[in-house]
Amino acid sequence: MSKSEETKKAIIEATRILISQKSSITIREIADACYLNVAAVNYYFGSKDYLLSLVLDQIINEITHVIIDRLNQIPVNNPVEETLEIMINMIYGYAIDNVGLIGYLFMNVENRDRASKLFIDAFFKKGEFKDMVFEKLRQSTGLQDEQALNARYVLLFSCFCIPLVIQILSDSKSNTQIPGLQNETFRKNYINELLRMVK
Repeated sequence: MSKSEETKKAIIEATRILISQKSSITIREIADACYLNVAAVNYYFGSKDYLLSLVLDQIINEITHVIIDRLNQIPVNNPVEETLEIMINMIYGYAIDNVGLIGYLFMNVENRDRASKLFIDAFFKKGEFKDMVFEKLRQSTGLQDEQALNARYVLLFSCFCIPLVIQILSDSKSNTQIPGLQNETFRKNYINELLRMVK
C-alpha cells in the first residue's frame, strides 16, 4: 500500500472513530486525530461532506455484507423461524457494537439525506438482503402475495428498529424503564415476540 493510500485509510478510520463518539465533528477534529493539517485532509478528500459520504457508504455496505455472509452460512434445512431469529439477533449484535456509528448516520442533520438514501437502497430496494428475508418470511408465513409480504417486511423492520432508536436517543443520564438490547433476556424475549407477530 502506498503512503497516499495509507494516509487516506487512516483519515477514514479516524473519521469512523470520531463519529462513533460524537454527534457532530469538524474537519479540524478529523485532521487532529490523524496528526495532519486541515489542508491535507481536504487534499485527499476535497471536502468534509465527501469524506463523510465515503464513510457512510462504507458503514452501510459493511452492515449488509456482514449480514448476508453470515446468513449464507446457515444451513438451508435450518428451521425458518430459527433462521429469522439468528438473523435478527445477528443484526442487533452488529448494531450494539456500532451504536455510535449508526446513531450518527441517522441523527446528524448534515448527512441525513445521504444516510437515508443509502439506508433505503440497502434495505428496501430489491437486492440480495431483501430477497433473502422475503424468502424466509414466505417460508415462515406461507404468504405468496407480494403486497402482504411487503407489509410483513415493513412491520418486521419497523418493530426491529424501535429498540435501536430508543438506545440511540437515550443518553447515559436518562432513566428509561425499558431494558436495552445489551440485556440478553430482554433481547431474546423481544425477538421471540417480534417473530410471533410477523408469522
